[in-house]
Amino acid sequence: MTPERDEVSGELTTGHEWNGIKELNTPIPKVFRIWLWGSIAICMVYWLLYPAWPFVSDYTKGVLGYSSRLDVQEKVADGRALRAEAFAPFETLDVTALSEDPDLQARYEPAAQVLYRDNCSVCHGRDLQGQESFPNLTDGHWLWSGTPEEIEYTLQVGINTTHEDTRYAEMPAFGRDDMLAAAEISDVTDYVLMISGQDHDATAASRGGDLFAENCSGCHNDGGVGGLESGAPSLTDEAWIYGKDPDAILETLKGGRAGVMPSWSTRLSPAEIKLLTLYVLWAGEGDARQ
Repeated sequence: MTPERDEVSGELTTGHEWNGIKELNTPIPKVFRIWLWGSIAICMVYWLLYPAWPFVSDYTKGVLGYSSRLDVQEKVADGRALRAEAFAPFETLDVTALSEDPDLQARYEPAAQVLYRDNCSVCHGRDLQGQESFPNLTDGHWLWSGTPEEIEYTLQVGINTTHEDTRYAEMPAFGRDDMLAAAEISDVTDYVLMISGQDHDATAASRGGDLFAENCSGCHNDGGVGGLESGAPSLTDEAWIYGKDPDAILETLKGGRAGVMPSWSTRLSPAEIKLLTLYVLWAGEGDARQ
């Protein structure tokens, strides 16, 4: 069907007809045509001023020479320079000297808190008070001493990790590996209950004392007071990582323990590790250097 002029509207038809219905070839309203050509004109201006058309290995730079990538790189460089200026003390002073500066906490604690929450809070809690299987960092009880340099070293190398200098500590599985009989493990459990000030069977604890001296004192020292040089915790205080009730102690003796503390030296900078060390010291109760 050829186009014809519609008698009612005066517009030409497209030549299409469906069941007697003819399609009008109505032109686009002028205002939309203006918007279309206006947007094309604006695009052409932007094509001239800013980067627009890609090539195989490059792109048109634009008259203004603007680059969002360069803009971001400049801002990142500015941020690094500002950060380097702010963290200058952590680049030049050792962690012990930093810990003796009374003015650092007010200035750096907010940044240290963010660093801690991003990397450590999932295990030790947002309040640093730990949870089952992860130690409290605020109570002054330490596995390898709470001096600034020792805390820093633990953060650097980790515990039971693949770092070549990692701190290593493992509680043997006396039951699983058949190192002690079930009755002997029960006696040692009563001995640990005794030295930790809990209800116990005195006769069993007496037998357990000799077993403890033979099998456990090498790490936990005589009387179970712990050994900072080996990372073995004290069994006579209130700080227990895996629980102090009889069932928890029995489970530890049977199955052993080997907690892992990540090595942060490959993820955090030396300055950030120093800042985390200070944050742990600031959060500690009492003198955390004992």
